[in-house]
This record gives sequence, structure tokens and C-alpha cells, in this order.
Amino acid sequence: MGASLAEVLSLPSFRAAGTEVVHGDVGRVQVRWVHSSEVFEMGSLLAGGEVLLTSGLGLHGRTAEHLAAYVDQLADAGVAAIGLEVGRTFFTVPDSILEAVRRRDVPLLVFHRVVPFERMVEDFHELLVRRKVEAGTGDAGWRALTQTVIEGRGLRALLDETSRLAGCAVELRDPEGQTVERSRIASVSGEAGVQVQVRGEAGVHGTLRLLGAETSHRVRVAEAAGIAVALELARGTGGGHRPGLAQSLVADLAAGVVVSRADVLHRLGDLGWPPLEGRHLIVAAVEVDAAVPLTDAAAATEQALLDDGRADPAVLVGTSGGHVVVVHRGGRRAVPAQVRDDLTAAAERIAARLPGRVLLGAATPVADPGDLSAAVGRARQVVRTARRYGRRTGVVMERDVAPHRLVTRAIDPQVLSDFVHEQIGPLIDHDREHRSELLRTLDAYLACSLSKARTADLLGLRRQSLYDRLARIERLLGVSLDEADHRTGLGLALLGWRMRTGLDPQVGFGG
Repeated sequence: MGASLAEVLSLPSFRAAGTEVVHGDVGRVQVRWVHSSEVFEMGSLLAGGEVLLTSGLGLHGRTAEHLAAYVDQLADAGVAAIGLEVGRTFFTVPDSILEAVRRRDVPLLVFHRVVPFERMVEDFHELLVRRKVEAGTGDAGWRALTQTVIEGRGLRALLDETSRLAGCAVELRDPEGQTVERSRIASVSGEAGVQVQVRGEAGVHGTLRLLGAETSHRVRVAEAAGIAVALELARGTGGGHRPGLAQSLVADLAAGVVVSRADVLHRLGDLGWPPLEGRHLIVAAVEVDAAVPLTDAAAATEQALLDDGRADPAVLVGTSGGHVVVVHRGGRRAVPAQVRDDLTAAAERIAARLPGRVLLGAATPVADPGDLSAAVGRARQVVRTARRYGRRTGVVMERDVAPHRLVTRAIDPQVLSDFVHEQIGPLIDHDREHRSELLRTLDAYLACSLSKARTADLLGLRRQSLYDRLARIERLLGVSLDEADHRTGLGLALLGWRMRTGLDPQVGFGG
């Protein structure tokens, strides 16, 4: 069940955006879903039939060849249309994108006014819901799903019932793409043939994915199951089971519901481990591969921490927003090196129990239980920040991302943008125009602590070629790389550019 592109363009949010059809026959294109993303490599994540909305942030700094390749990968994925907002990243549609959509015959929409993409997704979802209600869902399959909810058998049982009806594996992913739970049936396909959003009063809870070839029967099952899962989540099942005391406390800490020292002490006492006087608390957030269910990740994390061989095994583990959240009782002194060593060992034990990557972010240890709620929020932010600058595995402490927090939170965005332009703007412009790698060279030189030998090895250059590049950088910027103040400014600008654009200077602008 979908809609024509013409019907999509008639929705209120698309009209409010001043949508212009730059290319494509909107009457003949069928739309399965509306999705927004700034990820450059988005083609591999699509199932086909989507209108992909983007402000162009992920395209910033890309060459003409990159932009054409972006359109090609979306066309290969079967995208229904590309919707590009102009006025922020791009003031007009780049010529290479225009040429590519015409060559691949991909409809291109241009939004001349800013309308939150979420509104467009919501409008499309409401269109599908209206059709779903009109079609009716009162068959035997629907009754079986609702009976599972009524009996309180839990999310896993509901996904099992859905897989029985659909004849394929089923999984639920949260809005960030993390697997929350999956059915027990073995998958016959790695691709999601049918996907439906699960929505509740608070908005989108996630996406229900049927891992089998798309058929009309599976589409009907998915639509009915999406409603049943929303009902089950509204009962507070906590991602696969009735929430225990630990999960409830983690959820409340993450939401800022329980923040007072007395409340936290009372809740920890109910769990059987009130903090001991003088002992600090270690708070961490664990991110795993999206295909790993959070319930599995939480179990592996808890077991890994309980297996550390210590006499004091007190550990609190729960899930929140795509992360496993951990509160662990530490020693009497929060020695940074010891905390890092302990967390690194824990991360290695977690990784040994799970497939794929494991990234652990830790807040600065706290001594007062009343600070736990804030620490949970900081630990999750450490993970998000680390992932944004390219860190995917290992342990990242709060102090490790302090400069990143500074440039993204403590500095006005316009001030930061002006600073980046002042410090490294000429290099960015030069690399874009000449497809050179001066920005990458500067980033590598600073990362290698000014060691020319290490930098040359990292970049695969002869020493003289590196010297020539460094001299060109100094001439273009009017700085001396021997001056500590100049290097500090350049380093902060590179960091600010990376955090603002999401691009890695080591990728460069060249082909």
C-alpha cells in the first residue's frame, strides 16, 4: 500500500515547502515511504520506493563526481524521488546532480521553504493510515495479534506471532536503526522486504521489518502488526519484556524523571545495592551493531561486568534510546587511568560475546547518586559525539571528547562557522577547486604531532612532496606551522569543521 508521487506532493507539508518538480513524471511514480537522511552512503540503506528528503548536509564538500555517484547509488536502490532543500547547504541545485537525475530518470524535488522533514513523514504516514482504516484490518490475523497483546505475552511473542502469519523473520528497530527485538524464527533473507513505521502518542517508536520478499499478504500483515506493536509498546513492555526494577530505573534516569539523591538511593536499595559511602559510581553507555537486539546486548553487557572477577559485582544495566546503559560501583578513588583500564577490559569482554562492533562511552565518575541522571545523559552524548567524528569501537571517556563538546555546545554556530572559514577556508576552497589534499595533509601533520616522517608515511608521500605541501599550506593561510598559537587555531578549526559537517578531513575532496 503506497501512494503516487502526485498524491504525496498534495500533502500540506509538501505544499508548505514550496515544492518544485525539477525533473520527473509525478503521475507515474509510486511511493512506498517518505524518509529523511543526511547520510552520503544512503543508497545501501534503502529498500526502494522511498522519497528521500535531504538538506544536503551530507553532500557538503563533495566533488561533482561524488554528487553524481550519490544519485547513482540512490537510483540503484530504487528510490522513488529525491527531495532537496535549498537555501542552507546549497542555494541552487548543483549541475552534477541535475545531470545525474536526468541521466538516471530519477524525479527531483526542490524545497524552497524550510518545513521540518518530520512533518512530511508524518503527513505521509497519516495518508497510509487513512487508507489502512478504509481497507479494514479485522481478519483472523489481526485478531491473533491483538489477542497476544491482550494476554500480555510480551513483545517477543508478538513478533513471533507476526512471523508465523508472514512466514518470515520479523524485527523491530528503534528510530536510530538499532534492533530492539526480533522473532525467534530463522531468517530466510537478510533484506527487509516490507517495512512499516510503529507510531504512538509520543511519535515514531521505530520500524517493523519483515525479512522476506514483499508480497501483498506480507504488506497486510505488516500494517496490522505495526498497530499491534504500537499497542504493546504503549503498555510499557520496555523493548521485549515487562520492565524490571533495573530497566525502570535506567529509563527514569535517562528521562530525568528521578534525579533527587533520596529517590535514587531508595530505588537502588530496592535493587539490593545501595551505594557505599565514599565509593564513586561509573556510568557508561554501550552502542553495538544495529542488527544486534538491545536485549541481547544488555544481557551480554551485564554478564561481562559480572565476570570481572571482583568481589563486589554490583551493576545496574538497562536500555534507553538505542544504547545499553550501565551504572557500576567503583572504588573509593576515581583514578582516571584505572577507570579507563577497567572499562577497556569490560568492552573487550562485551565484544567477545557479541557480533560486530562495540563502542563504550563513559561519563566522568560521580560520587553523589543525585548526579546519576545527568551522568547517564552525558555518557550517551559521549557515544554520539564519538560516532560523529568517526570513532566506532573501543572506549571513549568524557574527557576525550571535551574539545568536541566545546566547539559544538559552548560556541555560537555562526561564530564557529566564521572561525572555521577564517582559519582553514582557503584550504577548503583550494581543495575543492583543484582536487588537492592540503586539508588532509594539515590534519595528518597535526595528528602526527608535527612528525614529518610519520606524516609522510601516513599519506604515502615522499618527504619532499610533504615539504612542498606544508609550504603551500603556510602560503595560502599566511601562518607558520612552527608557531604554537597558529597550530592551536588550525586544530580547533579542523575539529569544528569535522563536527559541523560530519566530514572527515582524511577523506579529502579528491576523487
